Amino acid sequence: MDKALRYLGLAVKAGRLIIGAEDCAKALKCRTRGLLIAASDAGANTLRQAETMAAGKCRLFKTGYAKQELAQAAGRHGPVALALITDDGLAKAFEATARPDRGEQEEQI
Repeated sequence: MDKALRYLGLAVKAGRLIIGAEDCAKALKCRTRGLLIAASDAGANTLRQAETMAAGKCRLFKTGYAKQELAQAAGRHGPVALALITDDGLAKAFEATARPDRGEQEEQI
């Protein structure tokens, strides 16, 4: 497991990780700040929903990790398409060490 996924596991242990689109939306409506993480294989509707949720409230980071990789790091059995790290330090550490989505990199070039 790489370093970024270990930060995700640490966020779970610290109680600073919210998993799932509905729970992330509720947290962001309650003015929770952080880093919204999207899996590389998240669907188009999920990504649109994430962009809407994140608009002006938090950063959206489209990772190069699949749903199952995020689920394994978070200790979940089902796939994890969206997650919200609510701790600024853990969010910055994850963002600094995580691999970004390759499709995003190609779009920026």
